[in-house]
Amino acid sequence: MIKIENLHYHIGNTPILKDINLELADNQLIALIGANGAGKSTLFAMMARLLPFEQGEIHIGGHDIRHERGKTLAKVVSMLSQDNHLQGRLRVKELLTFGRYPYHQGRPSNEDMAIIDKVMADFELTDLAQRFLSTLSGGQRQRALIAMVVCQDTPYILLDEPLNNLDMYHTSQMMRQFRRLVDDQGKTLVVVLHDINHATQYADNIVMMKSGQVYATGTPSELITVEHIKQLYGVDVAILHHAGRPIIVDDVSAG
Repeated sequence: MIKIENLHYHIGNTPILKDINLELADNQLIALIGANGAGKSTLFAMMARLLPFEQGEIHIGGHDIRHERGKTLAKVVSMLSQDNHLQGRLRVKELLTFGRYPYHQGRPSNEDMAIIDKVMADFELTDLAQRFLSTLSGGQRQRALIAMVVCQDTPYILLDEPLNNLDMYHTSQMMRQFRRLVDDQGKTLVVVLHDINHATQYADNIVMMKSGQVYATGTPSELITVEHIKQLYGVDVAILHHAGRPIIVDDVSAG
């Protein structure tokens, strides 16, 4: 379980997160959604221990992330933020090998390499294994970075806008991979998403954020309503349904 209690964060005198309290069950794909500036990425950064704590607690899988040793936490939580600067003379397979570092400590075993090869195949990276990151397209690099996180093989995975730079095919394949990590391997994924329809179609639960606070939590069917979308984004939409899940379309009749 991920448990967040009384979490606050300020920049200067400006509150960015205000009294965040959440309990997120395991073995789910959880989508964080909300307008720009709603606090999604800040909450993500605090869960990933990228920002200092001011007030509050976060426990992931029973570990107090504020005080847990990094070496221990590296086998519990893996994450991908928006800001990644791995470049230069690093090959794709070498990047994925970094994901196994908490286990091999610089001496990859045959088991480590087998995991890396499988993840490369799952993410359609095998043909790129010996390519340098600097020669990849933005979408290829993004897939390699996500694959590196998956190689870390932690029960909890945090991903901030992982669909950046991906085309329609790879976006669909990536969301399907996320579902397989939950359904087949029992992982818990927390994913910041801008495209709400990806959240509605693939997530088990959604956390809606507005103005640095949790606006609502629940299943896509519970939360995706015309009223909630108007409150969060200030836009008029229509809600359709496909395979029992809601789909949002622009309400052109609203003018």
